[in-house]
Amino acid sequence: MLDNDSFYGLKDRIIIQIHGKDKFSFIQGIISNDVNILKKKTSIYSSILTPQGRFITDFFLTMYKDSLLIEIHENDKEVIFQKLNIYKLRSEVEFTILKNCSVLLICSNFQNLFSNLSNDQILFFDDPRFKNYLKRLYFFNKKGYEILKKNNIKEISSNQYDEIRFKNGIPDFQLDASKNKSLLMEMRFEDLNGISWDKGCYMGQEITARMKYRNLMKRKIFNIKIDFVTHLESSIKVDNQKIGELTSHNKKYGFGYINLNYFKTKNKKSIRCGDSFLSILEPWWSKA
Repeated sequence: MLDNDSFYGLKDRIIIQIHGKDKFSFIQGIISNDVNILKKKTSIYSSILTPQGRFITDFFLTMYKDSLLIEIHENDKEVIFQKLNIYKLRSEVEFTILKNCSVLLICSNFQNLFSNLSNDQILFFDDPRFKNYLKRLYFFNKKGYEILKKNNIKEISSNQYDEIRFKNGIPDFQLDASKNKSLLMEMRFEDLNGISWDKGCYMGQEITARMKYRNLMKRKIFNIKIDFVTHLESSIKVDNQKIGELTSHNKKYGFGYINLNYFKTKNKKSIRCGDSFLSILEPWWSKA
């Protein structure tokens, strides 16, 4: 995904540390994935939902020493802290925002560069959404950046990363989902290894399970290939009938939610958005 001589810094992320003897049992009743996976693996991908099963935010949950680390978008800081404090009750847990912590996406070949750094300085792990595809790196001080600079590893820009993200079909649910509206199954959250069906109850679990086992999904997210002409709109149409909605894109590739009834029709006419033409593709990571 990233070249051997580059990295990308996710400057809009913060990391919340959860510590205390009840950390596992506390977080287990809140999130869509199974925190016990962290007893065998470094990190999991998960989400927090409303009681009605609607998406609030997604995040990475990682084991670090005797604590849990939640990596979230900075826009979700207030809502996450609000949820954690609501559900804390009498649990013996504490929450702290880690300062001077950086989140990077890097090439797997970089791991050897940091062999001399201790666990107090760095955490390196696979992105749990995609097996052996993306690598994530947490720096807990500035020494990691010094090593990157010394080895002429350059940071790519946001535009360059967006190009990679769209071309490689990596959703960003800050952009590709609607807060308090979207459902995990239509977001293909199961395919992204973000749901456990065996862990028991969590907020929004009943609705999510019903969507899966009763096959109630009306739409799903798809990769979109775009033959751009002059403009794009939010609505995706066939014969002027709306069949879906375009979310984020770069005029060449993007994401969109397509009504599943469309695939049951024999209408193979051109799919349009604005005056541009679209092709609908299954994400490469889909398990469907």
